[in-house]
Amino acid sequence: MDASPAATRTRRAIVEAAVACWSEDSSASLGEVAARAGVGRSTLNRHFAGREELVAAVDEVSRERLTAAIRAARPEEGTGLEALTRMAVALLEQEDVLGLVFADNALVDPDTWEDEPSQDPHGVPALVARGHRDGTIDPGLPAEWVETVLWTSLFAAVLTLRGGTRTRHEVGALLARTLGSGVGGAS
Repeated sequence: MDASPAATRTRRAIVEAAVACWSEDSSASLGEVAARAGVGRSTLNRHFAGREELVAAVDEVSRERLTAAIRAARPEEGTGLEALTRMAVALLEQEDVLGLVFADNALVDPDTWEDEPSQDPHGVPALVARGHRDGTIDPGLPAEWVETVLWTSLFAAVLTLRGGTRTRHEVGALLARTLGSGVGGAS
């Protein structure tokens, strides 16, 4: 495969177009993805042998983007609840990737990624444990429950954004408030 800067840019544009297209409609055709990327179907086929290969590239980019969002949220700083809230708001910025995760026929499933989230020092279980220790997350709520609350709240946030009734800033504030009042420890 051509690894020139132009080919790399084209490949990246196709993957980003697939993320955007499939986030809105997981059954969108490769022709629709190519059109969104501003390339012909033959160009898409030169870079990706078929839908499965493009889905694999979308999965990898989605993982990179969600991981980068989590790192940008500085999960090692502040209380457990502060870090969890920053993480949620940062993940919300990846609305199109979340759309892939939450789609009826999800093309991206973080549960299939190889790393073990319970061992990640920046993962939800570690943040919940820190929140339990520092008193900002209710110690009666197990990490699995808090993680489920996080993801269902993100699902609600994406639905609200896509409904167009609230701005991203408003939805981020609602998400933070929901997490704070839903899993926060007694003050």
